[in-house]
Amino acid sequence: MTVFGTLEIPDLVRAASVCASWRSAYTALRSLGKHKQAQTPCLLYTSESAGDNVACLYSLVEKRVYRLTLPEPPLRRRFLIGSSLGFVITVDDISEMHLVNPITGQQIALPSVTTMEYVKPIFDDLGAVQEYEYPSRFAGRAFFAPSIVARCNLGEQLQIKAFVFHDTSTGSYIVSLIHEPFNHLSFARVGDDKWTLLPPHHHYQDCTYKDGLLYAVDIKGEIHAFDLSGPDVTMKIIRGVDVDFYPDAIYIVEAPWGGLLLVSRFKEFEHPAEDGDPEIYVPHTTEIKLHRVDGTERLVEIDCLPDHVLFLGHNDPLCLSAKDYPALKGNHAYFTDDDEYNKNRKSSPRDIGVVGLGNNSEVDLVSPLLWSNWPSPVWLTPSLTVMKLPSDDRWLSEWDHVLSRPSPTEATVGTTLLELPEDIMMRVFATLEIPDLVRAGAVCTFWRSAYTALRKLGTHKQPQTPCLLYCSESSSENVACLYSLVEKRVYRLTLLEPPLHSRFLIGSSLGLLVTVDERSEMHLVNPITGQQIALPSVTTMQHVKPICDDSGAVHKYAYSWHTAKQVICTPKIIAPAALREVFHQKAFLFYDTPTGSYVVVLIHMPFGQLSFARVGDDKWTWLPPHTDYFDCTYKDGLLYAVTLMGEIHTFDLSGPAVTMNIIMGVDDDDLEIQGAYILQAPWGGLLLIWRLKVYSGNPDDTSSLTLHTMGIKIHEVDVAAKKLVEIDCLHDHALFLGHNQSLCLSTKECPALKENRVYFTDDNEYITGQKDNRRDIGLLRLENNSWESLVFPQLWSNWPAPVWITPNLTMMKLSLNK
Repeated sequence: MTVFGTLEIPDLVRAASVCASWRSAYTALRSLGKHKQAQTPCLLYTSESAGDNVACLYSLVEKRVYRLTLPEPPLRRRFLIGSSLGFVITVDDISEMHLVNPITGQQIALPSVTTMEYVKPIFDDLGAVQEYEYPSRFAGRAFFAPSIVARCNLGEQLQIKAFVFHDTSTGSYIVSLIHEPFNHLSFARVGDDKWTLLPPHHHYQDCTYKDGLLYAVDIKGEIHAFDLSGPDVTMKIIRGVDVDFYPDAIYIVEAPWGGLLLVSRFKEFEHPAEDGDPEIYVPHTTEIKLHRVDGTERLVEIDCLPDHVLFLGHNDPLCLSAKDYPALKGNHAYFTDDDEYNKNRKSSPRDIGVVGLGNNSEVDLVSPLLWSNWPSPVWLTPSLTVMKLPSDDRWLSEWDHVLSRPSPTEATVGTTLLELPEDIMMRVFATLEIPDLVRAGAVCTFWRSAYTALRKLGTHKQPQTPCLLYCSESSSENVACLYSLVEKRVYRLTLLEPPLHSRFLIGSSLGLLVTVDERSEMHLVNPITGQQIALPSVTTMQHVKPICDDSGAVHKYAYSWHTAKQVICTPKIIAPAALREVFHQKAFLFYDTPTGSYVVVLIHMPFGQLSFARVGDDKWTWLPPHTDYFDCTYKDGLLYAVTLMGEIHTFDLSGPAVTMNIIMGVDDDDLEIQGAYILQAPWGGLLLIWRLKVYSGNPDDTSSLTLHTMGIKIHEVDVAAKKLVEIDCLHDHALFLGHNQSLCLSTKECPALKENRVYFTDDNEYITGQKDNRRDIGLLRLENNSWESLVFPQLWSNWPAPVWITPNLTMMKLSLNK
């Protein structure tokens, strides 16, 4: 428990899954509330790539994303108006408010919006609330004529920012709400069935709770203290209005060393994006100013916060010690967008980032952006605390029922599945996608045994649904990100050295990547198992000769530009790191069933030539004399290769000497063809796929050029007649094209896929010269060649270029694996 008490919550939850003893320590720690309280804040956001009920948590400690499924109503349909004590305060689609703890799943309904002073319910004939009258003329206050507002629209106008505070003297919780009209303040105690207005002031911007008092600050820096402990609320003005105070946002923060800080946030308002509302300007934080509130109502300006960090936005503002939170940058402010007009600019970019307090220099929080613009992201300090509330009040919570139910492991698993014979368990497991299979193998020793046996037999589910493998600047350099098309979520896998971010990804087959490192040497890498296999050295290829230094170490390459028919120029002397920029194009791994071995095939420069290596070879074998190859497949013991113009060759690699046959020659003069793919059809035979692309950007500036897939043409290959038969659709099937082995999959066997679609990634042959350019990734409908986004917002870095990979748990037994 002492050890666990030092952990961040993600590590603590993982530790509890290890064994019964660790689970017991974890449970005791939670019961005592002694888990690490100084948790590092995370960014909570939603993403279109996740489900409507999924909250994404970006960890500043691990630089990774967690996804948590929350109770109804869907999070993406709520407004996020606050974050305190590990809870977010949300507004649903009938404008009612809830507290939600994303870690525990606890959800608590707050008093109805109809109990607020400026909202009056309008009932239908059955007595149900139908609409609202807002702002209603209560307590003699009439700001303007009330209007009738639909239940789903009041949230757009009323709630601004909310907070949850723990009153340690009573053990209860207080929720305070800044709301319209004119940024008034209301609160609700635990056990109340209504909201209480705190008149007479307004234009409040922020709140904090300290020593039994609720402190609230308005836009002019006036600070009020409310004593909520008695039957009647009392209010005292701590600091008056400052007429020279003109911030765009203001926060009141409890300082770790005692006292209060007043933090001013200044913004510039930029012109809206081309696709944004022309009437709505986009805020951009430019400066943070700090003042200490002393006992004389004066503000004392301070220019920095050594070893401290601010968190500002729709959260309860925080000032944290960077020594207690080593993942944070001292003397910086981490901010999210809390502009009161956010609801009017839901599609606009959010004002989120990190700014230095000494010089107001801004740095990106993470790149590329992870979040959807709406609901606007908020800071959240993870908490495992379950809020204990009186059972007879209207603060409804179903969490007690969840706690009283046996866990799935104790109930369903213990009484049913655990008692099934191992062979039946294996049949169940054999239907699972690999992420589910791996999770099942971690449940208990019995399930682990069935999982292990299934892996040894290699009888887990085939085919697996492909995933998109990519790198992200928000992850470490050794981490591969896998976006699951089945679960619409991302997995992160740590791979062996050298760092994945430093490699080129030139192929993907049978669940293994083919990578090129900084010395232009190639490896096979299985991201699921972690297996890594070195391929024969690049210096054994026909076109590359090593140049050694005085110590005998290779320090340069002589790169020969020749084909079987001509020598283009004299060999070029090139650095090891530079060869991969101009040599490697696309690689494949095939399994040769008759021999039980593997064959690696490489398309390479100059001019798209072909080489291969058998399992056990210590060098590459060149396959002259043809050029301009673009794609390969392996069928019935033959290697099929297609050129960019559609000529198809077969290579018989089974004998001591390779034999080659020309199956078909195609002369297609379509200048828009930028890709030719050959693949096995699930119903037998071969398919030849044309990919039509167009360039956009300035032709004189290659760094600005991007390719866009605009069409796909599909042909069945009639080998006997040596002709192509064009087909216009792929009923119940989907294609996967790119730097992967080209695939045609049944959507009945892979139900997460959309039928008659092409899932494509960027495999432009000039991609190494355009590393920062936007990648050509998406879906194409075959019936009309219309384009669909794969996921929004974009998850991946543009380099290395993402590839499709089909997860595979098989460990390759090769003599190459040295």
